[in-house]
Amino acid sequence: MLLGGVDDTSGGTVSLSMRTVGVALVVAVGLAACGNSSNDASPASTAAADSGAAAQNGDRNEFVSISGVPGVSDDEIAYSVVGTKSNNPLGTCILDCYAAGVEAYFAYQNSAGGIYGRDLVVRDVLDDELGQNQVRSLEVIAAEKDFGVFQATLVASGWGALDDAGVPTYTWGINATEAANRTHIWPSLPVRCQDCTTRSVPYAAKLAGARHAASLGYGVSENSKVCAQTVAKAIEKYEPDTGVDIVYTNDDLAFGLPNGIAPEVTAMKKAGVDFISTCIDLNGMKSLAQELSRQGMDNVVLYHPNSYSEAFVAEAGDLFEGDYVTVQFRPFESDPGDSSLTEFLRWMKKQGDEPSELAMVGWINATQAFEGLLAAGPNFDRAKVTAATNAMTDFDAGGLLEPVDWTVGHVPYTNATRSADGSPECTLLVKVVNGAFEMVAPPAQPWLCWSGSDLTWSEPKPSAFG
Repeated sequence: MLLGGVDDTSGGTVSLSMRTVGVALVVAVGLAACGNSSNDASPASTAAADSGAAAQNGDRNEFVSISGVPGVSDDEIAYSVVGTKSNNPLGTCILDCYAAGVEAYFAYQNSAGGIYGRDLVVRDVLDDELGQNQVRSLEVIAAEKDFGVFQATLVASGWGALDDAGVPTYTWGINATEAANRTHIWPSLPVRCQDCTTRSVPYAAKLAGARHAASLGYGVSENSKVCAQTVAKAIEKYEPDTGVDIVYTNDDLAFGLPNGIAPEVTAMKKAGVDFISTCIDLNGMKSLAQELSRQGMDNVVLYHPNSYSEAFVAEAGDLFEGDYVTVQFRPFESDPGDSSLTEFLRWMKKQGDEPSELAMVGWINATQAFEGLLAAGPNFDRAKVTAATNAMTDFDAGGLLEPVDWTVGHVPYTNATRSADGSPECTLLVKVVNGAFEMVAPPAQPWLCWSGSDLTWSEPKPSAFG
């Protein structure tokens, strides 16, 4: 999923056009079309194993006096958290929920003695107000009070400056354009390919028993358009195997659906559509579902790229009943097994915070920051942590992610060049049943994976990592 940004080199107030706001709103919508695989997706977590080995060897407790490294004292390693709160067009909890996840992970590790004789601390939580991300990022750089920074923003205009300054930056994985080819930026979920025709949407359509599919996207965002087009190509590619054809594609919807979506739903009804995959935001999904119901199309199953919110689904009543939702990490409904999901839930509860998608993203980002410090060793600095993190070949955040090979993870590829990657193509799906989420795959093996080298149709293999 790719997200455009605002360039404000003056560091002053950014004036947000409707186009910019529209692009900012199209978050987490490209997962349906993008390949998120990484090399060497082994069932074991090197990051988790290294963490345990370091603890047993006492390495994490070795203290080395360090001077001249921003944010590092004899007692603490400090970070700031930057994200969108004010002017958030989604109306969802972003900055506060994300910061809660970072702080929960820090509390978890500090309870075990921290690292290298120091506590991990969040020095400041900064609201970028949607259009002030570059301003806040420049403030972090100039202050030199933070070793690194965590970011959950809709408009990632400050990431270039952070990368140029060599600041370790851990982010919500929705801004692939701003993260690409920047070796100091680690998104929670790197999107390696924008136009790869994956099997996840055709598989969901087959599960739904559908026959005629539609694909929708916003015209204001090139990324949403490409997402809608790529989904349509994927459904067409696998039609002989799934029995589902693509009969309607619209990649030019107006942002926010200001005039509703009645004509488009009427057209889909005429075409016999019974399955719709979208590359639009969760509020647009609700408007679409309401119009489908109004026109008597309650039989249509929707594929949601970013509606993994129990509260949102519950508040919608039966609008989303039977729909499929993709998830960016090991779902809360899965069997935790030996993954760190159990610790996430335990430490969120200890803080008095509710588990949420953004809290989990914060936890995952904080895990990567900690693992990078461990890999760099007790005489660490920003450059050493960057090099050590970029040497990780199967980071899975303790079984929460499909393993990421960060030796290649910063560099995007295309559908035409994807064969060079060859790693498994995996997806995580939940289904809305009685207003709640249920796993599609076995709870102990929540990922559904296909071969990355053989792109012919097959049934996915349930898998687990970590």
